[in-house]
Amino acid sequence: MVTTKTKEKTKKKSAKEKVEENRKRIVDKLISNMEKGYIFSEWAWNRKAFLPRNAVTGTQYQGINRLNLSFEAIERGYNDPRWLTLKKANEMGYSVKPGAKGVFCEKWIWQRLEKVINEETGEVEKDEDGNEKKVLVDLKRPIINYFYLYNASEIEGFPPYIEPEINKQSDILDIADSFIVSSECPIEEKFQEKAFYSPIEDKITLPPRKYFKSDEAFLGTLLHEMSHSTGNEKRLNRDIKNLFGTEKYALEELTAELSCVFLEAELDMDIDFTRQDHINYFNSWITALKNDPNELYKVCSNASKSCNRLMENYEKVRAFENTQIKQDDEKELDEVI
Repeated sequence: MVTTKTKEKTKKKSAKEKVEENRKRIVDKLISNMEKGYIFSEWAWNRKAFLPRNAVTGTQYQGINRLNLSFEAIERGYNDPRWLTLKKANEMGYSVKPGAKGVFCEKWIWQRLEKVINEETGEVEKDEDGNEKKVLVDLKRPIINYFYLYNASEIEGFPPYIEPEINKQSDILDIADSFIVSSECPIEEKFQEKAFYSPIEDKITLPPRKYFKSDEAFLGTLLHEMSHSTGNEKRLNRDIKNLFGTEKYALEELTAELSCVFLEAELDMDIDFTRQDHINYFNSWITALKNDPNELYKVCSNASKSCNRLMENYEKVRAFENTQIKQDDEKELDEVI
């Protein structure tokens, strides 16, 4: 005889329940680190961990999946940023190494294909080839699903990862100046102690760069404040006008900090994990995430969008600058000839 209690124990968990459990696990891991005094442990730092991408398409994973894959890459010591599903690996003729464990990732489906129904006949419309017509329809509520990813280093026979060549000729302040040029709001270096973004004035104010302990610290602070600026209603429209000490204020600070972490990984730069602005906010971040673990999903999503917007603007400026340098070099060469 199967009792009701036994049935409850054997009941299959829904995708929503699994997603919520995984979010809670990621939040617990983040909080555990913060209680020790850091977000990501310095000794385990690996920039490639923060650049997880699809091994076939090269598409970078975003939001909470990016954070989750980054954590797992650090903990498991992966030096390969590429990930793929077991199904895709098998389709390509590869198999997963014995003992390899996949990483749970969530998927939100906001559109689906639906058949086109003729209003008069009630029948499915067909195209010239006789196939049923289908259109993408926006859903009022998303379909929640999940999938597992395996690191490419755990796939038998998969081509080894080749580190891309990165042009590191630019120094830190050169990069910072390009970000300043790319900014969608004014940035001023002023003789005062604090760095801040004013959402009312839509302006970033920084202490003079020479007063920072290092050029990296100046760039890190700049990126943090520029990440706040992406939340302006004219841009990504986040709720950023909150009083200091409130939970919403804390979550916006965490959003900017994760955006900054993602940006520094994209730039292939060292991150200063002991920055005082990290430490000052740990308790408020912990409280906010404990109150609602699902807030981390919003934070990660917003941080990814912020990072992507700032990088796109920066890359446009760098491309323009490189074109100008090339043209100047060609002009000088013509004058010499």
